[in-house]
Amino acid sequence: MDGAALRPGDWIEQLGAGWRWWLETLATFVPRPVRDAFAGGEDAVVIAVQPTELVVTRRAGSFEGVVARIPRDEFAARTLRLSVPHRTGLGAWFADPVVLELQADEALTRPLHLPRGAARNLGSILKHEVVRQSPIDAQSIYYDYHVTGRGTEGVDVALRIIRREPVDALLQLCREAGVAVSAVIFEGDTRLAEGTFPTDLAATRHLRLAPRMVPMLMGILLVLLAGLALSIYLRGETAAADLQDRVDAARGGAMAVAALQHNLDDAHRQAAFLAQQKRNPATVAVLADVARLLPDGAWLYELEINGGEIRLHGFSNQAASLIALFDASPDFADAQFRSPLMQGPAPNSQRFDLSMRFRKPAT
Repeated sequence: MDGAALRPGDWIEQLGAGWRWWLETLATFVPRPVRDAFAGGEDAVVIAVQPTELVVTRRAGSFEGVVARIPRDEFAARTLRLSVPHRTGLGAWFADPVVLELQADEALTRPLHLPRGAARNLGSILKHEVVRQSPIDAQSIYYDYHVTGRGTEGVDVALRIIRREPVDALLQLCREAGVAVSAVIFEGDTRLAEGTFPTDLAATRHLRLAPRMVPMLMGILLVLLAGLALSIYLRGETAAADLQDRVDAARGGAMAVAALQHNLDDAHRQAAFLAQQKRNPATVAVLADVARLLPDGAWLYELEINGGEIRLHGFSNQAASLIALFDASPDFADAQFRSPLMQGPAPNSQRFDLSMRFRKPAT
């Protein structure tokens, strides 16, 4: 197997890094006031434990202001309750988390170097490792840890151990004062560490969720915007399809109307032609003479009158005798076929194209 291939644990680390990068990138699109409203990872109310006093400070980004200084011999639940701001209901989500800060020299620090595979189950491994590293019984201590380095050879971890009694006393006073402690840190910490301190579960969950809230809201907003854009697009497609159907129906109706108008115009022209021909006595006389001279079994499909010239198109079973019939009439002269006789659609019938001159003057 190729040594460069990533193991399952490496894949998880890569995916986690990609997820954090994506969340941080989304957060940059959020306006700064909104981002600051949810950026609980930097803003906090810190109860710093000093040798002679407890200092309550309000940290907001790079700004830090002292709220109260409480001497150790006067430290009580009522005093703390008055020093730490309280919010309830929906406002609690926007309130700054409360962090208890211990002195760094009160903890015993143990640097550890663990195999690379330990990173996947670090908490469980340190639960057993702390028994070997602590000089006192594991039931009498709290500990926390954070990863200081990762490499191809292993993982470097800083393990910090502190006695339970002073921490329990401070946390008990906070609970009596109605203050929900989100985390316990040590002086100089710049980030939260994993540990076993008995903090308020809801407050701790809020503290860890707050930095992710803006990217999560941004992600939800992007999903909603994408859904809105998709719905607008689909609605536009539906409207366009409906409009196209209406246009096609209107085009079909227009074509049908145009066809009817064309037929109507033809009928009007034919009616007008017949009416005009009826008003022309010469034309009526020509039609009467042609109808009288044509033998039985002959019929016309076209008759042209151009001045004194008459042209007949039709079929007859006696087409060859038509010239003699029309020349014998006193009304016609110069009868002749314009094209050779051709076989007609019926047996023994022939198609003819006959022209002649009308003797009577046209009126």
